[in-house]
Amino acid sequence: MAREIAPGIHWIYESGPDRTRKLNLAERQPDWYESGQKAYIPQCAYLLVGSNETLLFDTLSPASTEQILSAIDDIVRGRGLDYLVVSHPDVPHAGNTKAILDKHPETTLVAPSYGNDHELYQLDDGIQVAEGDSIELGGRTAQFHEATFLDAPVSVWMTERETETLFPVDWMGFPHLDEEAVKFVDELDGEFDISRLVEFHSRVLFWYQYADVEKTNAEIDALIAKFDPKMIAPAHGLVIRESAPKYMALMKDVTRIIDNDGRIGTLG
Repeated sequence: MAREIAPGIHWIYESGPDRTRKLNLAERQPDWYESGQKAYIPQCAYLLVGSNETLLFDTLSPASTEQILSAIDDIVRGRGLDYLVVSHPDVPHAGNTKAILDKHPETTLVAPSYGNDHELYQLDDGIQVAEGDSIELGGRTAQFHEATFLDAPVSVWMTERETETLFPVDWMGFPHLDEEAVKFVDELDGEFDISRLVEFHSRVLFWYQYADVEKTNAEIDALIAKFDPKMIAPAHGLVIRESAPKYMALMKDVTRIIDNDGRIGTLG
């Protein structure tokens, strides 16, 4: 399924009962969880459509090959896909790279310039981007940034300059209930519970349990000052379109909670 989060920016959400990561929360029952509901870690890609060119950020997993190919066709409507940006070589982010490039030979592959051994991931044929590099799409500008919080050395973040949208990839992910799929955070019932962020980061970004709290939180303050985004579009969470810096600041409490309590577990 897909949703336009701003004119020309489309959120592609990996749908289907076997295509998102399910969480077993029946025993722990966190405050945001409703008994009997299914809970998921979402997988998301984002398609930017400018007046001149188009760009897809990440690819979803191979379980959703037909979905991502169909979504591209539905959104670009015969214009073609000009750029495919792979944030990092992990299955939910790069798993459909070959399928997309096979169907869209006109597409230029864009990869992070950070890290080594790009050829191992077949990322050495594309153009490589680093902090400050950008691609002009016509009324839409994709700008690239060194990833501060990441789970692979070959990684890059992105912002869309005109809407001031931050795409922080794995950072700021969080689970949601089945009925909350493709909702904006401000459309959720009740106040957003920080334990959602703790749930994801303690499971997926496992190094959080070893992080230096003060240094990590200083980096978060620096990110807020640097980006001050109007929207946040994570790869494994719902889109935040209101008070985005406030949610970034919540990540400082996430750091402290994981430091005190340790990991919750792994994905089930």
